[in-house]
Amino acid sequence: MKGAHRLLPVSRSLVPLWDLAVVLNGLKMTPFEPLEGADMKHLSLKTVLLLALASAKRVSDIHALSVHPSCTQFAPGQTRVLLKPNPAFTPKVVGSCTPIDIEAFPPQLVSSGEQQQDLLCPVRALHTYMDRSKELRLNDQLFVSWAKPHKGKPVTKQRLSHWIVEAIALAYTSQNLQAPMGLRAHSTRGLATSWALFKGVSIQDICAAASWSSPLTFVRFYRLDVSAPSVARAVLGTLLSRDSTC
Repeated sequence: MKGAHRLLPVSRSLVPLWDLAVVLNGLKMTPFEPLEGADMKHLSLKTVLLLALASAKRVSDIHALSVHPSCTQFAPGQTRVLLKPNPAFTPKVVGSCTPIDIEAFPPQLVSSGEQQQDLLCPVRALHTYMDRSKELRLNDQLFVSWAKPHKGKPVTKQRLSHWIVEAIALAYTSQNLQAPMGLRAHSTRGLATSWALFKGVSIQDICAAASWSSPLTFVRFYRLDVSAPSVARAVLGTLLSRDSTC
């Protein structure tokens, strides 16, 4: 098998399949916002996607999260949330399922001087989702179905993956853009960690959050090129901006 792999190596694309900026912008628009008025479907899609991006965890790890008070704890003022998996959950790699600690985004100042909540805050989305799903849920699993005849029942890992893919695609189509082909829920891990590295987060912190025992795993299988645009695009963009100024 090693010989066959050397003769026919598997190539991995280093270019992200979807644009994170486009998706995040779509999550701030209809049908995801206003969050309090969104239906359970779009509230669920936005919450699971933001949680996947903020934690860089596997879908199986997110699937194991629970709303039980011992597993989900919000800090006063919803400044952060600590998420722990169900104690009965067996992770893919023993000892790799660490708690998820997410800090809320700070309020932003608008032109009028007033403060407003960040529309991409995962803590805000999670708190709203838990409050809205309280009446229909039939057990303690975090994500439950909104559709009949499984309303209130826990969703499967496969369904949770479909939610993430659907949220990414809907973020594109809500802006009249064509969603990329071949979307996968697992792509959130590579995109989130690659952007974290590009923004200055240490590779040790990234591996700890994503439950990778070695940076080699990130480098070989997940790292994507999310850096500045190509030289040609930067040069042409400069020329175009100069012409428009003239």
